[in-house]
Amino acid sequence: MTNLNDSNDLKSKGTEKPDSQKELDDILGKLKESNRKDSVEKHKEQVEKEALPVQKSKSVEPEGLDQILQSITEKPEEKPAEELNFLQRVIGIFTNPERVFRYLRVKPDFVLPVLLAMLLTVISSFFVYDIAINDQIAKIEENDNIPDDRKELMIDQIEASKEGPRRILYMLVVPPISILVLYTLISAIFLFIGNIILGGKARFIQLLSVYSYSYLIVMLLGMIIKIPLILARQTINISLSPAVFFTPEQIGQGIFNFVQSFDVFNVWFIIVFGIGFAVIYGFSKPKGIISVIIAWLLYVLIFQVWLAMVFQGLMG
Repeated sequence: MTNLNDSNDLKSKGTEKPDSQKELDDILGKLKESNRKDSVEKHKEQVEKEALPVQKSKSVEPEGLDQILQSITEKPEEKPAEELNFLQRVIGIFTNPERVFRYLRVKPDFVLPVLLAMLLTVISSFFVYDIAINDQIAKIEENDNIPDDRKELMIDQIEASKEGPRRILYMLVVPPISILVLYTLISAIFLFIGNIILGGKARFIQLLSVYSYSYLIVMLLGMIIKIPLILARQTINISLSPAVFFTPEQIGQGIFNFVQSFDVFNVWFIIVFGIGFAVIYGFSKPKGIISVIIAWLLYVLIFQVWLAMVFQGLMG
């Protein structure tokens, strides 16, 4: 009996697993379960990632639209390629205007050149005012189409402006106001041409800055050269254009005014302003220059030629 019991115990012991084996099996089972969970989670993540671009594209669309609208309505803040002080800008208009216009495109400035132009007109008026009055009187006296009694009345009115408040008004008040009105009007016209007719995009302050600096060619250099000639010849009819070949009798006629418009400083100014017009709008140089030339020619034909002919008809 004892032997049988012992043999049964041995069999049962042989069939039972040791504790270490059980622990190993438990660990392996847990690893399998964790692997299953990891694979399931990875599969979920993959599915979510595949669906994510579709959702992102749907959510990005409004942001992209907002960015496009913002880029249309608001210009990104630009920085000038280089800093230029006022003296450098004035000199640059004569030596390297495109460099100045690139600066003005980012940092418009019209106050200083407008003030300089006003100062130059006031200074020049001290030298040429009386000479201009004498030229007007001489034209009236030489005009045979005006009756004598009317001539005397016109001459008396002009002579009265040589002294008193009218002299101060015409020398100190009218020239600066004329500069401000002229600059504003012409800049607004070219803003209309560039933004509406040519489909560009610029601001009024940019056009005013470009025009005020460009016109320093006429105001500054033109006056420096012309005023000594006016003082020497005692007449304001100083022409640096093909009109110099016209006779005195032709002065004031439409063809004379047209040819006189091709003054060397006017032509220089038109080309420089055309370059500035192109830089501000991002046009090519030929497009900018041609646009300005066409507008200038229309102005000359209407105001210098046609109106001169109308005035002569009224006087004659």
